Amino acid sequence: MKKTSLITGLVLAFLLMLSGCKSTTVQNIDNSGYISGSKVTTKKVERAIQKGAMRKGWSTKRIKTGLLEAKNNVRGKHLVVVNIAYDRKGYKISYKDSRNMNYDAGSNTIHKNYNKWIANLERNINYELSQIGVMGNTSATRKVTNIEPKSSAKSTKNYKKADSSAISGKTIYIRNITPYSSGNRIAENIKAECTINEQLATFIKKFAQEQGLKVEYKNKPSSKDLFLDVKIVDAISRGGAFRGHSKFTSIEGRLVKGNKSYGSFKAARVSGGGFWGAYKGSCAVLGRTVEALGKDVALWLYSPMDNARLGDTGYIR
Repeated sequence: MKKTSLITGLVLAFLLMLSGCKSTTVQNIDNSGYISGSKVTTKKVERAIQKGAMRKGWSTKRIKTGLLEAKNNVRGKHLVVVNIAYDRKGYKISYKDSRNMNYDAGSNTIHKNYNKWIANLERNINYELSQIGVMGNTSATRKVTNIEPKSSAKSTKNYKKADSSAISGKTIYIRNITPYSSGNRIAENIKAECTINEQLATFIKKFAQEQGLKVEYKNKPSSKDLFLDVKIVDAISRGGAFRGHSKFTSIEGRLVKGNKSYGSFKAARVSGGGFWGAYKGSCAVLGRTVEALGKDVALWLYSPMDNARLGDTGYIR
């Protein structure tokens, strides 16, 4: 009983941590008109940007004339990569990539510290520009651009809603390896060491067939096939054996045939490891989350609906 209570407490704490994790819209900085009247060369601007970046621990790489790539590895845990385009009149800072920053490509949000780090980078670049005689054109408009979220309608606008009763008894095809969604923030060690992408497909097929549904693997479905398009959106592994597990996996999917959509869902599952969780490895506990997700999806397939929220999604968002 005590062990169960401990695991339950850890899971609840993990859920609270996720819900309290603050994200913000990714911002780009446009200082393309910052330099005015100064007789500086492009080379000097490039050097000032490099020195400004180094002041706060950013490393830079010259991609080509007029474009630098800057990286900031914070405490060996968080990586941010930006592009810095520049010329004799100014520069622009734009997001390129990140790791362990809660970046969400769909909503273009990221951990709130990102914009602070970019603002500090800008401040130090401007300082180094002042050291070569650039006063800064205060009349020029400094643009901070919030990158607009990618509309989910773009991925669904070509689909026509269809009556799910029309697919009763039909064979449903899925990939034998579930792909990770583009722009996912899943740690590379999870992808390398665990097999949740293979397990998820296996569990969906298994539990769906147990319900009498016809589900088969097909990695290149045609427009005539009834296809369950599933992707792994996120997977987080915290804690460990004897310290308490807090694992989380989220997925999304849509049942389609050609340009017809028979329903869509988002699903998430959290696990603390269950009974004997203290003796289980991280991949084994993540496997428990995708097993539960496989059951969730199988139940949804029995009676698909649009915009369904399955599993533990209500606790997360």
